[in-house]
Amino acid sequence: MQYVDKYYDQDTWVSLSPVMVKEAKRHISPLLDSGLSGDFLAVAFDIRMYYVEYDLLKTGSIANSTIHVKTLRKIAQYLINEKASIPQVKNKAEDLKRLMGEELWAYPTVEELENLRISLRDLMQYLKGSGRKQYDIDIPDVIDEAEYQPESTSIDIRTYREKVIDYLIEHSDSPVIKKIYNLEPINGDDLHELENVLWHELGSQEEYSKTTDIDNLAVFVRSLIGLSQEAVNEKFGEYLNGNTFNSQQQEFIMTIINYVRENGDIELEDMVNKEPFNNYDLSEMFGVDLAVVVRVVNLLHDSVVAEVA
Repeated sequence: MQYVDKYYDQDTWVSLSPVMVKEAKRHISPLLDSGLSGDFLAVAFDIRMYYVEYDLLKTGSIANSTIHVKTLRKIAQYLINEKASIPQVKNKAEDLKRLMGEELWAYPTVEELENLRISLRDLMQYLKGSGRKQYDIDIPDVIDEAEYQPESTSIDIRTYREKVIDYLIEHSDSPVIKKIYNLEPINGDDLHELENVLWHELGSQEEYSKTTDIDNLAVFVRSLIGLSQEAVNEKFGEYLNGNTFNSQQQEFIMTIINYVRENGDIELEDMVNKEPFNNYDLSEMFGVDLAVVVRVVNLLHDSVVAEVA
């Protein structure tokens, strides 16, 4: 449930880090798939219908999904002409004729398309084998003992970056990762822990250097896990909501935060040297409140700079 709660919040989807993308694929996608149960041909039918429904909702017409409409009508025609002797098909003859005919597609509605999808999806199982010939080939298997027997057949084919992402997902409750994610300052001990994980446990310092040009390990981790929206709201909420700043100022501060989500860090010189920040006249935009921009940037940057004793 922790992932359902996390991704239920719409703000979480504003800026997804690489770790969050993989996390959503791993823990949220299976929940979505569970709603498309049944034969793979039924799922394919669902998807075609959803394409048409989406087009109808987005544009008010089906002009961009005509290829799917044509296929759906052909499916209905095939079932009526070739599979009418099957009781389940016969019972749905009226719906199939409706899907195949011209009248439906002249003025389609999402409600009717959805009703037809639910009504007809289980008939897709009868499309199996249509138009295909099957051949049985008997090939005897010969199993030879290989001369070389490796001690282990387990081979990790993941890249170094993939290993790191998997580690960050599996150890999201690690104190140092929590600190980085929640904009809490790290210390020398945290940095040593990151060195042990990134330069020894998951690979070598050389592999790290080949993967990224980010010297600061905490910055690299933050570029993968992003920032907690809750922490952002807590620390910068007064600037992003309410009447403190106008919409343009709020959008600029949010641009800074999202830049850090993607790149892991930001410094004051980036305001002058990097896009999109150097496209703005900050003195004109913020006036006497320019110190707020400095405070936001410093807070984001200082939280990943460890003081090593």
